[in-house]
Amino acid sequence: MRLHTATGMVFSLGLILSACGSDDSESTAGRQSSDKAAVGSASSEHTPEDEHGPLPDGGAASCVELYSLKTLQNRDFAFDGIVVRMGPSVSDRGDGGDLNLAGVTFEVREWFVGGDANEVTVDVQGVGAGTAEGDMPFGVGTRLLMSGEPRWGGAPLDSPIAWGCGFSRYYDEETAKSWRDSTTP
Repeated sequence: MRLHTATGMVFSLGLILSACGSDDSESTAGRQSSDKAAVGSASSEHTPEDEHGPLPDGGAASCVELYSLKTLQNRDFAFDGIVVRMGPSVSDRGDGGDLNLAGVTFEVREWFVGGDANEVTVDVQGVGAGTAEGDMPFGVGTRLLMSGEPRWGGAPLDSPIAWGCGFSRYYDEETAKSWRDSTTP
């Protein structure tokens, strides 16, 4: 029984890391979604007028699943929140598998699925090279729609990682409504 559980955990980790990984050998055109709403800016430059749609990933993300309202239903957590602070990763274990992602703490405005706390910290992948506010395409006070998975399995908010590839986005009421509608049974 333990072998089956361990095998399942390793397989789940592989899927999560595939969703979070990047492969510089792929062409940018091959990685981009045909869904224009899911395509981030190919530039690493971020300006305030870019604050709509998916968080930019610099064109480096390799997506295991393309964003849509149907695939959003596959995420273990999804919420509308305002960034209150940034810090170190909450999913790293201190070993060679650490991803050193930014741990971003949110004041949650609305849970669509996976939680009920007023505040949550999730690792945000694919948006910056470090944990400092200047490294991120958003800052304290930015309202975002975030969704993702627990890195190591378990409950939705056990070592959570917010997915890129269009699954984490700048807030707008129309998208929030569509997330609410698609995640309500």
